[in-house]
Amino acid sequence: MPVLLILILNSLIAVIVFVTAFFRKKGQRSTQVMLSWFIFIVPFFGLLYILLGLLFSFLSRKKNIDMNDISFNQEREKIILPPNSEMEMNYVPIQDAMAVSDTSSLRRLLLDTLRNNAKKTVSSIVVAMNSEDTETSHYAASIILDALSECRTTAQNMIDQMQRHPEDVELNLLSLDYIHEILSMKIMNEVEQRSYIYIMDNVAENLFQHNLWYMTATHYLWMTDLFLSIKNYNMADKWASRAGLYRQHMLDTYKAFLHLYFEQQNKTAFFDCLDELRESNIIVDEEIMNLFRLYDGS
Repeated sequence: MPVLLILILNSLIAVIVFVTAFFRKKGQRSTQVMLSWFIFIVPFFGLLYILLGLLFSFLSRKKNIDMNDISFNQEREKIILPPNSEMEMNYVPIQDAMAVSDTSSLRRLLLDTLRNNAKKTVSSIVVAMNSEDTETSHYAASIILDALSECRTTAQNMIDQMQRHPEDVELNLLSLDYIHEILSMKIMNEVEQRSYIYIMDNVAENLFQHNLWYMTATHYLWMTDLFLSIKNYNMADKWASRAGLYRQHMLDTYKAFLHLYFEQQNKTAFFDCLDELRESNIIVDEEIMNLFRLYDGS
């Protein structure tokens, strides 16, 4: 009789778990269905295993986790730009391009030429600045001033064109990408870096106002991280909130919130966000996998 009673109760619990699975979120539904079958096939011990797992998870969540063990800092890396053969094979002399009536391709050629020339110059010099030869580093540091001047001119030209044609989404996206690339190199002084972050904010705001659905979750993450780098939490919260509103259930949206909560030392919101990401069906990257491992204590 005790064995029969255990089997009946176990089967009843398995059925309840199976039925309630259809009331869960889509990403959690299949997991709970599998758990119901596990409970049914492995009477008593299957349920005991699951309950112990939930208990250990609850206890580990309640323990005091040191937020200093988590880091989102990114060290400067050598920038090596691979050749874009697909794009460069389509380059032709501007004189030849002007003879063709395809104005869209001509404009793309001019914008890409303007953007890539300055970017390649700066990225090459950044690599030279990290040379062990002090004279080479000194020369590179001297040349970088001229390269930065070229970048400033290029960025300003692109912004001027964008202001004349604020609804030109292609130009807006190119301007946003170019300024972000320059800021990511971290070769400006602190004051100028901060100034260009606000310039990029104007570019992103223009895209948000005129071509909202061209803004990706990555764009929102860029803006959140840039404002976090200068400790402007209000602006970082603005862009993260916009990501949560317009780019829900995307990895970079979760990362924007995780970075924000981490900087604000908001442990409750941080771990709630991490748990929500864990329970979703979103494919994560190495950064998030490291957080999962650290959070699990593994």
